[in-house]
Amino acid sequence: MSTRPPRRPTARPGQPMPTRAAASRPVGVSGRTPVHVRRLITLAVLLVLMGVVVTPTLSGYLQQRADITATEQQIEAEKKEIAALEAELQTWSDPAHVEQQARERLRYVKEGETVFAVIDDTGTDYSEALPGMAPVSEETIEQSPWYGQVWESVRIANEGLPETTTP
Repeated sequence: MSTRPPRRPTARPGQPMPTRAAASRPVGVSGRTPVHVRRLITLAVLLVLMGVVVTPTLSGYLQQRADITATEQQIEAEKKEIAALEAELQTWSDPAHVEQQARERLRYVKEGETVFAVIDDTGTDYSEALPGMAPVSEETIEQSPWYGQVWESVRIANEGLPETTTP
């Protein structure tokens, strides 16, 4: 009988050549990782890569949506303000309302009417109200034009001064 030398491992087509380390392993144990682990690692890498690519785009989209929502709310608030201003404009187009405001704020009177303003020692204004006109109040005086308030303060300041005679 002839003794043959041990057979060298040969590579099959499409497979790498076995190494000595692979030849020394027990049968059935390969040096490669299982297929499901490789697929899981590949899936994790792809998910991380997609997250890196999609995150800036998604954050930009969400920021734009928030800006659009804020702008829409601002537009609605301005529409309400426009409606209120148009309603006020409508009231000012009524001549009766303009006349009433002129009487209250500027103390205008029609020809032939007489207005009395009685002021006592405490400086309280007891103005008589005209027919159809609300009584004058502190709030009405405060709402009078600036020049009326300045003149009123000058008049009140002069009341406290003692009278002097000129030689």
